[in-house]
Amino acid sequence: MADQMMMEEPTLNEGMGPESAQAMLQPDPEVRVIVMSRLETLTPQELQKLDSMIDGESARILLKILPELEDVIGMIAGQAQAQPPPQPMGALPQI
Repeated sequence: MADQMMMEEPTLNEGMGPESAQAMLQPDPEVRVIVMSRLETLTPQELQKLDSMIDGESARILLKILPELEDVIGMIAGQAQAQPPPQPMGALPQI
């Protein structure tokens, strides 16, 4: 009985309507700041490990969940152009 009731409830996206659901897929500047702040707390070793673990497919999935990561990756890639080339790693663009 409880399973049947759960199946009838609309998902979060269905409940908010198509326009609101689409708006939720757009990057949020405040979330971008939070993500950047949290990334700044990681050590270089932790960042390197994280990058080596995230391949292209994983990055695409993460971008669906956190579209703000696209901006963060772009900012990191821009900073990397001003510095000597790093060791090849995972999902970050290679320059």
